[in-house]
Amino acid sequence: MSVEYMLAERTARSGRVSRARIMMRIATVSAALGIAVMIVTLAVVSGFRHRIYGDLRGFAADIRVCDVRTLRGGEGEPVAPSDGFLGRLRSCGGVAAAWPYAEAAGMAKSGDQVVGLGVKGVDGSCDLAWWRSRLVSGAMPSIGEEPRTKEILLSRTTAAALRLDVGDRVEMLFMDGEGRPRRDRFVVSGLYDTGFEELDRTTALTDMRNVQRIASADNRAISGYEVQTRRGADAAAVSAAVEEAIEAAFYDDGDESVGAAAAVTLAERYPVIFDWLKTHDVNARVVLAVMMAVVLFNMVSAMLIMVLDRTGMIGVLKAMGMRNGAVRRIFLYRAAMLFVRGAAWGNGVGLALVGLQAWLHPVRLDPSGYMLSELPVRVDVWWLAALNVGAVSVTVAVMTLPSMIVARISPEASLKYRQ
Repeated sequence: MSVEYMLAERTARSGRVSRARIMMRIATVSAALGIAVMIVTLAVVSGFRHRIYGDLRGFAADIRVCDVRTLRGGEGEPVAPSDGFLGRLRSCGGVAAAWPYAEAAGMAKSGDQVVGLGVKGVDGSCDLAWWRSRLVSGAMPSIGEEPRTKEILLSRTTAAALRLDVGDRVEMLFMDGEGRPRRDRFVVSGLYDTGFEELDRTTALTDMRNVQRIASADNRAISGYEVQTRRGADAAAVSAAVEEAIEAAFYDDGDESVGAAAAVTLAERYPVIFDWLKTHDVNARVVLAVMMAVVLFNMVSAMLIMVLDRTGMIGVLKAMGMRNGAVRRIFLYRAAMLFVRGAAWGNGVGLALVGLQAWLHPVRLDPSGYMLSELPVRVDVWWLAALNVGAVSVTVAVMTLPSMIVARISPEASLKYRQ
């Protein structure tokens, strides 16, 4: 243990009444509040990003390969399934899984209640883990099994609007590929809820064969393919690899089913949502900057008062031969101890608030403005560690400036100072 650290620890544990003690407590409380607010801010921003991206990914996968006309807001033409192209998709770098899907827009009717509803159909190769994690009642529909069943998974919001429950029947009205009305009936196998009401209200899940019977004349056409990327893979880079697979299938294999296909990522399909998430990142940076400025202001004030309060000690140490740099290190150690103590309290308070929100959800949101019904929070170890290490490093670095006042204190004058 260095002499400077030992003296800093001794002064920190000193029980004498000091004019600086109140300022020390204010600085500690300021550091605690600042760290707590920064943790809550980052947890909310991370929660929004993770929750919304996770739900979008569950509804539509990371990348879709579909008719290019759907990118302009229109309805794309159904395509014939191609096992060869599907094999190319699954062999692309960064692809974890790929499967075909079929969609049809229609109306759901139960008694006098009618709502617009989009039905998505998938086969047995689809990863249904996300859907199962959002299941709140009943069971998943039978998908890809024989014999085919006409089961459907509705959102809790849609079921409430139609006054349906698990086991009830719902009548669906569609327009087939030739513009003729088609009716069909499904059994509600289960209810899901994501809190993402904008998509919950318009999405139902069933076996792909049920949708193919309604949307295509030959009962085989699909809407496209969904691609799930590997963990940590860049969706844009994987999308570029998928585009190359489309070109290779069309030009090399002569697969005309992908002639009008394009790969589109979630950010390209939902640009408004991703721009909205970016505004949250900007707001978070502003909050972090303001809170850090407040903390640093109080820490600088505390440092100056600490130096002035220990003027006599500084004179004695200088008279005994201690250099200015060593004396400055004493107060830098003291400031670091002060900030770390406040940061520890701040971490406790901030994580407690985040845990309370994650457990009991006391803060609710208006889905029409925030897309979610509750405030999402998420704590990642990497940004929590980076926040604490960065805050301590910045604070100690800034404290070097006010600590330079030590060099201006002469032993002759300071020894006359009565504490």
